[in-house]
Amino acid sequence: MLKIKNAGGKIISIGELLVEFIPVEPKLRLNEEGSILKTASGSSGIFACANAKICDRAAFIGKIGPDPLSDFVYQIMNREGVDISRIVKDKEGQIGLAFLENLEEGRNFEYYRSNSIGSKFGPEDIDEEYIKNASAIHYSGMLLELSETMRAACEKCVNIAKEAGVMISFDPNIRKEVMKSEDARQRLYKGIESADVIAPTLEEAAFITGLSDPLEILHQLHQKGPKVIALTRDKDGAILSDGKKVVYVGGTHVKAIDPTGAGDTFASMLVYGIQEGWDLEKIALYCNCAGGLAVTRQGSIGRALPSLHEVEQMLEKSKPEIKVEMR
Repeated sequence: MLKIKNAGGKIISIGELLVEFIPVEPKLRLNEEGSILKTASGSSGIFACANAKICDRAAFIGKIGPDPLSDFVYQIMNREGVDISRIVKDKEGQIGLAFLENLEEGRNFEYYRSNSIGSKFGPEDIDEEYIKNASAIHYSGMLLELSETMRAACEKCVNIAKEAGVMISFDPNIRKEVMKSEDARQRLYKGIESADVIAPTLEEAAFITGLSDPLEILHQLHQKGPKVIALTRDKDGAILSDGKKVVYVGGTHVKAIDPTGAGDTFASMLVYGIQEGWDLEKIALYCNCAGGLAVTRQGSIGRALPSLHEVEQMLEKSKPEIKVEMR
């Protein structure tokens, strides 16, 4: 499937850590008084912590400040077993915040992250040898629009990984409001073209390609460069392809409590499965169950992310439908 260099090396997630505030009562609105739950968050942080639940190679690089909330997230990342030895601790600045409310039409996030300390992570903060010795790096498209310094940091990590033969995982994580810019679209396409592995939602993949048929979408995305592609379909499962084989896996039929982090958990298992040399069918089944389990509990880091044992238990009980097509 993919030749893995530095097998057994770190799986490094690049990005911004956040503190997320979730309503204890799901119907609570942001303009109402009520109790909230404080959790560690951020897409890249969730990926790293999901990875730490299934292996001992999870790592995260980014920047935090001296504020108590930065320390709160740092301690949780450490507790969860993520290698945080390359997190940069700055002398000033504050971590970004995210407040969630559940509306009838879906979730609404209100971010307070303008000029956050995490967005100031830059190329000068990167340990090149650490990237070169990794087995994989992972980052999301959202980071390319967060700040110029974060964009430059991601691009430097990708260039180092490319030169060293380290696997690159990219989550498009599209925010359509910023995709109106031609520059932003070109940065997204470049991220896809430089990646070995991508895991967009089917909706995101349709937006990227302008196509609707999954097989046509997969063909066009493979033409751009990625060797392994996963199209996630929420409750309907996922479609995985390595260019020679397409695997369809059905939904897990779980009761969704909080969908935060499901895609990051799926992507984490995807990278791990490829690193372990699993066949595409096994990867599809494990990814599907991991993503499914992540939505069954409120919160993500330290609360909802499943262990490998939990994924295997679910797989044994749910036995999701699977179909394979050769291309």
